[in-house]
Amino acid sequence: MNESFLHYIWQFQHFDKTNLATQLGEQVSIFKTGWHNTNAGPDFSGAKIRIDDLDWVGNVEIHQKASDWIAHSHTLDKAYENVILHVVWDGDKVIRRMDGSVIPTIELRGRVEVSLLKNYKKLINSATAVPCEKSFPSVGELIKLSMLEKSLLQRLEHKATDVQRLLQANGGDWQETSYQLLAKNFGFKTNSEPFFQLAKSLPYKIIAKHSSNLLQLEALLFGQAGMLETKTKDEYVTSLFQEYSFLSQKYSIHDRRLNSSQWKFLRLRPANFPTLRIAQFASLIASSKSLFSTFIETDSYQSLQTVLSISPSDYWRSHFHFARKSKTEVPLFGQTSKENIIINTIVPLLVAYGRAKDDQRYVDRAMDILQHIPAEVNKITKTWTALGMSIKSSFDSQALIEQYNNLCQKRNCLNCVVGVSILRPQ
Repeated sequence: MNESFLHYIWQFQHFDKTNLATQLGEQVSIFKTGWHNTNAGPDFSGAKIRIDDLDWVGNVEIHQKASDWIAHSHTLDKAYENVILHVVWDGDKVIRRMDGSVIPTIELRGRVEVSLLKNYKKLINSATAVPCEKSFPSVGELIKLSMLEKSLLQRLEHKATDVQRLLQANGGDWQETSYQLLAKNFGFKTNSEPFFQLAKSLPYKIIAKHSSNLLQLEALLFGQAGMLETKTKDEYVTSLFQEYSFLSQKYSIHDRRLNSSQWKFLRLRPANFPTLRIAQFASLIASSKSLFSTFIETDSYQSLQTVLSISPSDYWRSHFHFARKSKTEVPLFGQTSKENIIINTIVPLLVAYGRAKDDQRYVDRAMDILQHIPAEVNKITKTWTALGMSIKSSFDSQALIEQYNNLCQKRNCLNCVVGVSILRPQ
């Protein structure tokens, strides 16, 4: 028996309430279970119950054993003084408040169907990637739709929280935050960290001053990335080096530059080489007077596609490396790359900004954008497709990735609408 299962039992009232009484024999009636609290403090708040002839409104705390109240040091915590009901599996001890009054306690052992506990254990101990794999096809479509919506909102909240942390680290500067987030995602996993460090070492307020001069932008970015050489016959590289030498001294940023060894080229397709990505990044900055305003104010998926239809400078249309002309045509910033940036940069920014301004329109726009982006195809989405899920857009695929990673893989079935529907007693 674990507390998560007891939370589920209490929340959905899956226990026999006939002649329900406390340890001391007081009759208990439950009118409202309260709201599940995922932060510090009692497990449920806002519960409403009647004990004998008195109605109470307050918190409910849940434990496997009544004595866990003492083991968890709640007797010394004032936050637990307003607990109106202690719900336990095993009432092994009478628990008192600081003033000596007894905390009403009910014991659930003997009141829960054995089959419910058996089915729960069977579900979380399943060897399949999705615990409910065998039962999933028979789950109703409305429940599956509810699962998608809930999981997508959770994924957006998680990403928005990451943006808010970055925003806080940047002193509330949305421009700097947008720039750093975009840089990190321009690394496309393999080079996300050095790209992020590059942006942190080269503040947006410096970059913005040179947004109208692409050569200077490239010089700042390649120089700060540690990629420029002093001895070369390549005129373009020489020009970059000269510009960087002047600008790095002007802004005192030379000591913060990265080492070229931080960038990864191995096992990457040339189109993903960090050199080309930096050139594309510079081009996107040059095409926008304000990254943040562009991302927030562009109101449709089609318009975002246009914003991200970038072309690097002439040099990088024929090079993947410095001083080494390509024998093949250098591809433009591809459709998959655009979609990646929209999903991982622009959508989280919209949600975070909407939350900060308490304006649901930005969140709705983010969700609408996802519905216009084709679904990702990967190992996780293929798993869901095999279970019969119709994955039409990134709205669906992002939701199912969240569902798989944070519920299915963690066997967190009790917080899943599908898991709850399967476990519901007949």
